[in-house]
Amino acid sequence: RDDVISYLVREGFSDQEILIECMTYATAGMITTREFIVMVAWHLLENEDLRRRFLDGGEDVQFAILDEILRIDPVAAYLYRRADEDMVTSDGREVKAGEKFLIDIRAINTDEGATGACPFAIDPDRAKRENMASSWLSFGDGPHRCPGAQVAMHETRVFIDALLRVPGIRLARPPKLGWQEEINGYELHGALVECDRA
Repeated sequence: RDDVISYLVREGFSDQEILIECMTYATAGMITTREFIVMVAWHLLENEDLRRRFLDGGEDVQFAILDEILRIDPVAAYLYRRADEDMVTSDGREVKAGEKFLIDIRAINTDEGATGACPFAIDPDRAKRENMASSWLSFGDGPHRCPGAQVAMHETRVFIDALLRVPGIRLARPPKLGWQEEINGYELHGALVECDRA
């Protein structure tokens, strides 16, 4: 199969190595989902039109909005891969078999040639119109595709839907944005929300 565990089995990894890999994925998934939830809340608490569309729409609309936010703001924007064979990158750089190379997800996900017009706008109809997978490259691809992608999106949708329905919910203080240089990923700290008294 085309998943991480099947890949590790094919490559001869031991049971212990596979377990360690699964635990690493699980921990990374919890951390990145937490950051994504804060990013989504930030977007939707500051954009009343998008917030209203999220709350009034069904699950399909909500997932489309989440996908667009993740396309523009992937939690980890750099992926490192090792070339299986000699290749030439889109910018003409030669990569030899076995050599590591970097994939800049944020750059790809906001390239007008790949995503269509206005690549920095949140457009829930984009994936359908462009006939693309809704998550673009934000969850990776192939055997390294994030195995927890569906869980992360469902957790985010359920939590954000409940949060935005709290009476008077508002962003009192936006989060501070920090960066993890190695993965070109964001960390969000210090956000403060307020709501009306019951």
